[in-house]
Amino acid sequence: MLLKNCSYIITQNPKREILRNADVLIEENRIAQIGKNLKDEEMIDCSGKILMPGLINTHTHLGMHSLKGKSDEAELFDWLKSISNEEAKLTPKKTYENTLDGLREAIRFGTTTIYDSYKFSDARLEAFEEAKVRGVISSTVNNAETLKDSKKFLSGLKSKLVKGAIAANSICNCDEETLKKVIEFSNSKKLLRRIHVGETRKERYDILQQKGKLAIEYLDSIGFLGKNCLLVHCIWITKGEIRKIAGKKAKVSHNPVSNMKLASGGVMPLVEMLEENITVGLGTDSVASNNNLDMFEEMKTAALLHKHHKWNPKAITSQQILDMATIKGTECLMLDDIGSIEKGKKADLITLDIEHNLKPINDVISSAVYSANGLNVSDVIIDGKIRMEKKSLLF
Repeated sequence: MLLKNCSYIITQNPKREILRNADVLIEENRIAQIGKNLKDEEMIDCSGKILMPGLINTHTHLGMHSLKGKSDEAELFDWLKSISNEEAKLTPKKTYENTLDGLREAIRFGTTTIYDSYKFSDARLEAFEEAKVRGVISSTVNNAETLKDSKKFLSGLKSKLVKGAIAANSICNCDEETLKKVIEFSNSKKLLRRIHVGETRKERYDILQQKGKLAIEYLDSIGFLGKNCLLVHCIWITKGEIRKIAGKKAKVSHNPVSNMKLASGGVMPLVEMLEENITVGLGTDSVASNNNLDMFEEMKTAALLHKHHKWNPKAITSQQILDMATIKGTECLMLDDIGSIEKGKKADLITLDIEHNLKPINDVISSAVYSANGLNVSDVIIDGKIRMEKKSLLF
């Protein structure tokens, strides 16, 4: 398959090169050549389009898709009570349908890799396999029973596009024994382990009262932090905790839209994290708290939030934000061979139409982060196969 005459190619390679009027040849599921005047029988005309890596959503719950708009004016703990009542009604079949709907929305908005955590893992995996979307799947662990279910799912997971992870819900919802078993299992299987942490001021206070330590200090004391650890939210944490995250090379998923919608208060210390060279990715969280899966919207919101918070337009750059949504996302999810357009890498690619709202392009990275939205996405290729062509989904 040949992507011919791309007006711009945002490579996200180590030099962050931008190519003009170039072609990309895909053979099987990998990028075979990048250059000009390439030839192949199967061709997509990409003139008037930006070609870039597919976006990587590092945190969501697709199984909740039917709950969009069910609880819009509530802070986290009230929201959880309201949503939990609705979640109890979800069956495996409905969760499968929700996940498929979520995948359609995500692809429509240019996301090609999704970290998804929820219940009924087999049903969600079925949806990922049907949609042929790259993913990382976990089932939420709260106690011994859910830990057993998670281990069973992960032990039987065999998929070309989907990898497994083990996900502790939170410090508040998991006792120490459960958390230590999550650590042990993830280390023994070399799996990603994930936890929600630092999401609200109340959570911060409660953990300090219960554990005698701040949240990240507590996780560090039991061995949870590490290279295969993904911390979600991390709003209410201190500079000392940031240094602990950096020291253990744990990763962070930043979910600004959901955090702002739930009025979590404060602002995740992104600038301080980047100063400590912490790997940070972007996530939407669920559509029940966002209320969409548009990673372009997430990028712009993240950039504006931190500029505004720091009273400094240079606090974060569009390139740093794009990195978070692409190449840094791969590091968060312990994935290889995606996140950039380079020879030999897997072909997870998207195109953006320039014509309607991206002209003029004076800086293509700026255009992708500040001007584009998910509806600019025209074509989506995952693992070398077209999943959306000229804005029409193929599943």
